[in-house]
Amino acid sequence: MKKIQRQSLIRRIITEQPVSTQEELLTKLQEVGVKATQATISRDIREMKLVKSHDENKQVRYALFSQPSETLNEERLKSAVKREVLKIQIVQFMIVVLTEKDGADVVTNWLDEAAYPEVAATIAGVDTFIVICRSEEDAQAFAEKLEKMRE
Repeated sequence: MKKIQRQSLIRRIITEQPVSTQEELLTKLQEVGVKATQATISRDIREMKLVKSHDENKQVRYALFSQPSETLNEERLKSAVKREVLKIQIVQFMIVVLTEKDGADVVTNWLDEAAYPEVAATIAGVDTFIVICRSEEDAQAFAEKLEKMRE
């Protein structure tokens, strides 16, 4: 199967049913006769800009990322922070953020899309993420911004 056909099928699968892992997506593709490797699926996910998001039942699932406006990005980030973030702690030029289980990647997806100039990078685990800022002052200011989003 050609890449464009496979990606079209992936798009259909993730919009019709919840898929939360690459392995689950690979299994669903194999069920309909598509032969692909984990590496291929990983590339497809990256190329298609799929993001993990919580559905209405708070289950993590892949979703299509559409380029929303900056205001919409900010609102989605604020909503994710309010829903997922439990604790914010500054450590020098970094911010350590504790979240609900499976919440870290949801918040960092929107945080990365917002592309704040004071943020150099984010690293996400299951229930913790780290925001690496460009300076201690940036970390302090950005932590305050995150706290305001929680209100």
